[in-house]
Amino acid sequence: MKVGLLGGSFNPPHQGHLHISQLAIKKLGLNQVWWIPTSQNPFKEASIYEAYVGRVQKCEKLIQNNPKLRIKQFDEIQTEKLIRKLRAKYKNVKFFWVTGADNLERLHEWGNFKKLIRMIPIAIFSRETFLHKIHKTKVFAFKSQANFLTFPTKNFNISSTKLRNGNV
Repeated sequence: MKVGLLGGSFNPPHQGHLHISQLAIKKLGLNQVWWIPTSQNPFKEASIYEAYVGRVQKCEKLIQNNPKLRIKQFDEIQTEKLIRKLRAKYKNVKFFWVTGADNLERLHEWGNFKKLIRMIPIAIFSRETFLHKIHKTKVFAFKSQANFLTFPTKNFNISSTKLRNGNV
């Protein structure tokens, strides 16, 4: 079984999350994509957060007609530790981290990012012009240690920030 993991704030969840999930299923031959909403993103102010339960409910509503998408909630916040726990629990599952290219700009700030990029393939989907910028990111310097799978896709000009700010 092959499972994609899409972690994030999902504040709010939107069609872009759905879009890259469906692309990941198609491009990687995934059986499922698990959305993993974070209770708190360490890179964002807590004041912008809608209640965690409300964000999870919005995710559930958005994916309700997509049988290959699931919402999973975990106590572990650090991604590398979460991946280790998932691999220990689901020994017959091959996991892929699914992300938009914009997340690479700060991936080097994630806890134990070097371990993370060595332990799981990272499927990177373009968003606006971010895929063109990844060669300039700090994490790209470690590309020889990583399994980056990049997918240039049609731009899907939407983001949670734009939605919160009423710019969509």
